[in-house]
Amino acid sequence: MHRVVTRLLLPLFISAGPLAAQTDETGLLEGLVVDQSGATLLGAVVDIAMPDGAFPRQQTTSQDGSFRVGFLKPGFYDVRVRTIGYRPVVHTGVRIRAGQVTMLTVTQEASPVQLDPVTVEATAPLVDRTTQEFIAVLGTEEIRRLPIPRATTELIQYFPGARPDQIWGGSTQQANIYQIDGVNVNNPGPGGDFLLPNVDWVADFSVRGLGAGAEYGGFQGGLVNIVTRSGSNTFEPRLRFYYQATSLNASQATNTFEAGREQDKRWEFNADVGGPMVRDKLYYYLSGQFVRNDFRVLDASSTLDDLIYITDPMGNTVFERTDQTKLLGKLTWQASGQDVVNGVFGYDGVFGDNRGLNSFDDPQTTLNQESPAVFYNASWQRTWSGNHLTQFKVTGYNGRDDRIPQNGAMQQVQRLDGNQEAFRNARSVNTNKPDNLSFNADWDSYWNTGTVRHHLKVGGQVTFGWWDEREIRTGELSWRPEEAPGVTFDPNDPSSWGFISSDWGADINLVARSTNASLFVQDYVSISPRLSLSGGLRLNHFRGHLTPDGGSGARFRAMDDVKVAPRIGATFTVLEDQGLVAKAHWGRYYQNLFALMFDRTIGANVFTDLEFWDWVDPGLPVLDQTYTEAERDQLFDLFQAIPLGEEVGPVEGWSQPYVDQFVGGLEWEFAENWKAGAVYVNRRNRDIISLVDRNQATNYIEVNGVSVVDKASGAPILDQNGNALVLPTVFLSNDDIVAFDQAVGGFFPSELDALGLTAADVAGLTYDQDLVLTSSDATRDMDQVQVTVERAFRTWSLLASVVWTDLRGDFFTVNGYDDPVGSGAGPFVRPNEGLNFFGKMPNYSEWEFMVRAVGDLPANFRAGGFLTLSAGDFYTPVYIIDTRQNDFVGSNGTLLESALFGSVAGDRMFLEQRGSRTLDQLFRFDLHVDWTLRMRGVDWLFALDVFNVFNSGAVTVVKNEVNNQDPSDATTLFGATRFFQNPRNIRLGASLGIF
Repeated sequence: MHRVVTRLLLPLFISAGPLAAQTDETGLLEGLVVDQSGATLLGAVVDIAMPDGAFPRQQTTSQDGSFRVGFLKPGFYDVRVRTIGYRPVVHTGVRIRAGQVTMLTVTQEASPVQLDPVTVEATAPLVDRTTQEFIAVLGTEEIRRLPIPRATTELIQYFPGARPDQIWGGSTQQANIYQIDGVNVNNPGPGGDFLLPNVDWVADFSVRGLGAGAEYGGFQGGLVNIVTRSGSNTFEPRLRFYYQATSLNASQATNTFEAGREQDKRWEFNADVGGPMVRDKLYYYLSGQFVRNDFRVLDASSTLDDLIYITDPMGNTVFERTDQTKLLGKLTWQASGQDVVNGVFGYDGVFGDNRGLNSFDDPQTTLNQESPAVFYNASWQRTWSGNHLTQFKVTGYNGRDDRIPQNGAMQQVQRLDGNQEAFRNARSVNTNKPDNLSFNADWDSYWNTGTVRHHLKVGGQVTFGWWDEREIRTGELSWRPEEAPGVTFDPNDPSSWGFISSDWGADINLVARSTNASLFVQDYVSISPRLSLSGGLRLNHFRGHLTPDGGSGARFRAMDDVKVAPRIGATFTVLEDQGLVAKAHWGRYYQNLFALMFDRTIGANVFTDLEFWDWVDPGLPVLDQTYTEAERDQLFDLFQAIPLGEEVGPVEGWSQPYVDQFVGGLEWEFAENWKAGAVYVNRRNRDIISLVDRNQATNYIEVNGVSVVDKASGAPILDQNGNALVLPTVFLSNDDIVAFDQAVGGFFPSELDALGLTAADVAGLTYDQDLVLTSSDATRDMDQVQVTVERAFRTWSLLASVVWTDLRGDFFTVNGYDDPVGSGAGPFVRPNEGLNFFGKMPNYSEWEFMVRAVGDLPANFRAGGFLTLSAGDFYTPVYIIDTRQNDFVGSNGTLLESALFGSVAGDRMFLEQRGSRTLDQLFRFDLHVDWTLRMRGVDWLFALDVFNVFNSGAVTVVKNEVNNQDPSDATTLFGATRFFQNPRNIRLGASLGIF
């Protein structure tokens, strides 16, 4: 089957040359020219251009009086219609949105003599009846007027039911597709976004996916589409400056329990210029941005009376600093009335110091970041006639994302007790190299069969991703001591240490290549003026390759899968005169492939085991000494090994993850420029890839009523309610039980009773781990209802929404790891992690109310506001099995030896049903005000943004582990506040531009 599909795909890609995605960076204008009686006019000449004459296009109406102009840049246009014997008409302010169709009806008055044109201010319909998709868009005017954070992904928060890292129930950023000018720029390693433009580059920003046709794919969350600006016939240079500082802001560093992180200073400089190189033909846009961002972090040792921030040995405040430079150059050539060519080249460089600075660890454990990248894009858009449009595109990027320790190969020291503070150096050096290359093509065709109108879309795309990742432990080991009684702990002096252990291994050496290819066909069919149907198919091909031993071995194919995703939908105009439209759509959407989905394929040798070795020599260890294997065996004793290198398996039964989505709703244009909507979204995620032990049920025994006590004192460990921690159920590996039985010559009767076994039971235990990388039984289901009211107008607009969401599941990510960056084999290998693991998922609120509004005010003032009120996010109490500091007592009071828990040490256990608890309700109001002074051909603009105006202080993160609680240190207790929402923050801005 795979060979057949490949033979079908390759000829299309080869013959098409550079391929490109659906025209998400341009819009389309469809119109109808009629006389005053409503009769259509043949041969009317339609001229469309921006107000300064840029991007001029011309069409002539067909037999039915219709016209169609595609590949229009987002923005406002003037449409001039001329017909012999009729008075000319000019519609101004016709708004074109990226990826959308704008409908326009032009009525001309018969006139035997030439008269001046009639000018009409356009009012485009807010309900798109040509598609079943519910699209949310932010245009340039809204972005300029809203209190926008200076990070492009943060724009997602302005859309109902979506968050920057979780869109409509999608599992983290990994579930999304990120597009710049219509082509994917996802990270081929961990997934999610890699390249994001300067906010000032954005001409149009949309989040799509609810009811999307077959031309869209690769996501289970949403499609974030970013369209960059282009030059025009107007020379537009502009300088911008933004400033934020602690002196302007409020602080919530007023609580001993908070691991506070506050912005100290932020400087941003922007310069851009656009204009014509050849008027009406060749346009350019150039932009540069430099940002310096400093954060300071509250020291966990602070008290309410003595708030201090992390400092270096000299007493100077340590800042997490990021310097970011973004450059963009874009040329747009309107080669003819039918051809447009675009070329883009850009640079995105991020360099940081003290990345990962936090309230507990020594600042020497932070990392320096070096992340430069270049990106490019070339496209050709061709309008063969008003009924046929094609586009071809090639795009890509080459980048690096490295995190370098502060102190070279110096070994890290991390305490075993308390908050497990780290000292001296980062644990490891991490270097990554992502590269991406995409070819896309599409063809749009409009035709009729009788009275039925068709809009047929056909296209394809292929994206190649390369990912090279290295994570190597500094100094080959990390020391893990406890504080010696009565001695002040000094990480540089082993004589101040008590019990000493060490960590070895856990290195990563990954070289991967992923291929995502697709072909699609989608037909939007207008059956009648009131009824439209759609149907489409998307053929997806996913392939992953690995090169073993960090690139030194022979590359092999890890996985290969072909899937067909159907889409069907209908639009029905319920009340024509009142603009009430019903939409319904069902579709299957497959997740795009990235390296961390298949990196655990056996044979790649990506991971090394994590080993814990205890220091047993009577002397003291020597810091930063490289111990040979012989010295390690002599001076250390192996306590435990976690076989990360063995937590791999063959790919069997792989089926690419997908979401089945049903969307249904009503849109009602109840007044001019006003729209209301109610949307129901149902999503069912299936075939989530995971590592699975097919013999899990027979490899473990269930032990009930196990008490957890402190190893040193014997005192009970407290649970989330302050009571003695008793694990109702814990699974132990048969391998550990049999090995211990053989080592001690047999269990005592009381031990067998505590385990719920007999000697005959022990003799019959077997252990045969059979790991495969496959589609698991994991689920993630969402029901969501969105109710919105929207007002769209050129001078002011408003969107208000209420969203209810119920998101349930048992897996937080789409790549089969416990967290997005990759750690842990998961519940289908470790049964303890499968306890209570189905429930309400994190990182969403059950209820959310949102209002965003922008508008023009008198005296050249503009304003925008954003208000959100949401219920608290869900979280769950957790215990991580710790054989180092805890002992375990059976229900009959018998001590269970730590060796019985060796294989399950580190397992995360939910102590209550997932999502059993909620954080504080969150309230936030942000405000933007700016004022423009026009003087001698220069626009002087002064802006004020205030984020969290009322300084609301909801708790957003707490310590959810019951491990390492110390009654004398409130920061270690379960439920201790880790973060509040960001305090009130003020940003000053100024810009000047020539007009």
